[in-house]
Order: sequence, then structure tokens, then C-alpha cells
Amino acid sequence: MTGFVNPLARKRRPGYSEAIDRIKATVRTVLDLPDDVVVSVTELACREPGCPDIETVVAILSAGRKPLTVRFHKSIPDITDGDLNAALSTLAREGRVPTR
Repeated sequence: MTGFVNPLARKRRPGYSEAIDRIKATVRTVLDLPDDVVVSVTELACREPGCPDIETVVAILSAGRKPLTVRFHKSIPDITDGDLNAALSTLAREGRVPTR
């Protein structure tokens, strides 16, 4: 059985999947998340006036808690560890991170 391929989907640059894995791993490590917490990385295109062309949303989903989101006005492969550390340290300082 073959998977569905969306012919209208944007072509991904090389290293895209690896960048998603890197972002998820960094989020888990920096925040020391329990195994039952889900980390989602999604890239969105915006066509609205005043909206950035590309936005990447990193969501941290934990049962019984409101989802946490961090937004970057960059494509997934362009997000650096420095970008992640700055955003995640804010969440940690505010005490909004699920703990073990």
C-alpha cells in the first residue's frame, strides 16, 4: 500500500525531517519532559496581510493541561538551538512546563 502524496504540497528542502527530529529532541532535553508529553512541530503558511509568510509552531501537549505553544517566524530548518533555548527558557521561568 502506498501513502498519499499531496501534489499541491510545498516541496520540502533537504534536511527537513532531520530538523523536525532535532527540534523535538531539543525541546524534550531542555525542558526535561516526561515520556507521555507530546511535542508537535508544524510549519504554517500565512496569506493574510501583515502576517509572516512562514510560521513554525512548536506545541507541547500534556494530558490534563492546556497546550503550550511557541511560535517562530522561520521555516523549520532555519530554527536554531539558540532560538529554541531562548523561547523554552521563558516557558521554564514562567513555570508552565509539565514536570516528571
